[in-house]
Amino acid sequence: MSQDPAALYAGTIVAVTGASGYLGAALSAALMRTRAHRLLLVSRRDPGDGLMTGPAAAVDAMIGDVREKTCWDEIVRRADIVFHLAGNTSVSASVSDPAASLASTVLPLTHLLAAAGEARRAPRVVYGSTARVYGPVDRLPVCEDTEARPATPFGRHTLHAERLLAAASHEGVVDAVSLRLGNVYGPSPCGSAVEERNVLNKMTRLAVRGDDLPLFGDGTYTRDYVFIDDVMRAFLLAGATPGVAGQSLNVASGCGVSVRDAFHLIAERAAHATGRHSRVREVPWPDGETTLECSDFVADVSRMKAVCGWTPDVSFRDGVDRLVHSIAYDVTRAGS
Repeated sequence: MSQDPAALYAGTIVAVTGASGYLGAALSAALMRTRAHRLLLVSRRDPGDGLMTGPAAAVDAMIGDVREKTCWDEIVRRADIVFHLAGNTSVSASVSDPAASLASTVLPLTHLLAAAGEARRAPRVVYGSTARVYGPVDRLPVCEDTEARPATPFGRHTLHAERLLAAASHEGVVDAVSLRLGNVYGPSPCGSAVEERNVLNKMTRLAVRGDDLPLFGDGTYTRDYVFIDDVMRAFLLAGATPGVAGQSLNVASGCGVSVRDAFHLIAERAAHATGRHSRVREVPWPDGETTLECSDFVADVSRMKAVCGWTPDVSFRDGVDRLVHSIAYDVTRAGS
């Protein structure tokens, strides 16, 4: 890759919503290494000292709720670039409480657009979307032109949020791009409680301890796993690349891996690193799981390469090794 993402942020003021979350904490750490003039880390809880130090000129923590308009008034007033990573990320939570998912996903975007219109500022907005917007698909790999047919409230709400941003971008209210993320995995500074909501991270922590890895069904369904460092680089490039307003872009590895193979690789690499051996054990699907969970998904990432110059660098095996060593270190340190 010819571009240095860190160099693209010289003199900018950058805000990250959801800065204490899995993706937000990792992106905040990545932004610390850029030449941004100031960072504004927005979260409903204190992001902690670990995210408040770095080579950036200045870092401010803002405790606020993105479901409230006043929060966005402050963000839009201050920031040139906004990475919006706050909101519901759980399919099961969206099914059990669709109204809360709607308020968490769509309401913040309506407040953002209202704040931008009132301030007459059009910040670059990079929205952390999801490949879940596609729903069941007939052909792989899935490109951005594939008809979106989300099968869950989470997917429907996220697609609606994307469309709000695209329409507002065409009207000049904001300059927004949405990144449709595959299955992100890898270590994050957010802390294990948040990180373990990620399935591969959770399985890796089990394997490092020598515990069984529960596998729903036969595990032959495929996922597109993308390492978190590659995702952070995609965010940084999308935040500073001109000419992307109104677009939705896939960010994934472009390679399919069955969940069974992923779990077995985690068990193998964890045993190699720790000497503890885990067993992958098939278990019944929980009641109420959608058929989407058993479907295959692989993304076409060629458009992200063409538009932003991004390609994933970390192979799945290398990513698993990095995750295993990170979690093994955390577990050892916690036990010392």
